[in-house]
Parts: sequence; structure tokens; C-alpha cells
Amino acid sequence: MSARHPTPTAALRGGSVGALTAALAIAAHGIAGGGFPDSAALTLLLAACAAVGAATGGLPGSANNCRTLLGALAAGQAAGHLALTATNDPHVHAGLPAAAMLAAHAAATVVCAALVLVAERLYLPITRVLRTVLRSPVLGVESTPVPRPGPLDRPEPRIAVLAAGISRRGPPVHA
Repeated sequence: MSARHPTPTAALRGGSVGALTAALAIAAHGIAGGGFPDSAALTLLLAACAAVGAATGGLPGSANNCRTLLGALAAGQAAGHLALTATNDPHVHAGLPAAAMLAAHAAATVVCAALVLVAERLYLPITRVLRTVLRSPVLGVESTPVPRPGPLDRPEPRIAVLAAGISRRGPPVHA
């Protein structure tokens, strides 16, 4: 049995699902009359959305399809709704009937899934272009080696200094 690994864009998919789930849950909760979440509800919501995003990002490459993404976003919205209502007093969603709210959530789920799929499809071509553009330029100039002077071209300075200090006079000759 071979282990299946996530795709290279799995982190993008997981992060997008987690972030979109949190944003959509807060927006739907506010529109439905639930108000803004307090710190406890927001903490629970972020934990639930991070778990949904991590689970989605950890899926093997063969499980990454549109149905899986729609299911992850729908499950994330359910988890977000439960997280927001668990810490508050039970409230009635005013202004929108239940069928209209479910239809709005379904439409938002489809739109978010389309956005994630488009971002995932464009990720590799865009990063390839950015890597090409931001790569340091390679100059096409050939370097020619500079010839180094050999020992016969010029005398070494040390030898010239030593030669000036050496006397040619020797000891007296005795015959």
C-alpha cells in the first residue's frame, strides 16, 4: 500500500478553505441578526476553521476535486455556525427565513469553491512567471584570463633589494 501525498497546492487549498469558512460564518452570522462574535466565540470559530482548513489541506491529491471542496466548505460553515452559537445565548436569526439563509449559504459555498479552484489552477503558472521574472540576470559576457607575469618578465622586488646590500669585496688575499 503506497502512501498518498498532498498536492503542491494543498496548503493553498487548506488555508483558503479555513479563511473563507471563517469569513463566511462571521458574515452570515451578522446578516442573520446574530451580531458580532465576542472573543470566546471568535476563538472557538477560528479553532474550528483552522481544523477544517488543516483537514482539507491534508487530503491526498486524488481526493482534491470539486465535490470534496464543496463538502469541506459546507462542513466548515456548519462548524462555524455551531461555534458561534455555542458560546452565545440561543438567538433567532432575524430578517431571513431559514430557506433563504440556506440558499444564500449554498450560493456562497459554490462561489467560494470556484474561487479556491481558480486560485489553485493559477498558482503554478503565476509562481513560474514570478520565479522567471525575479531570477537574477545571467550576463552573457565571457571573461578572458589575464596573463600573469612569469619569473623572467620582471625581477622580484626582494631579490633586487638584497642584491643592492651585498658587497662584492671579499677578504684580503694572502699569497
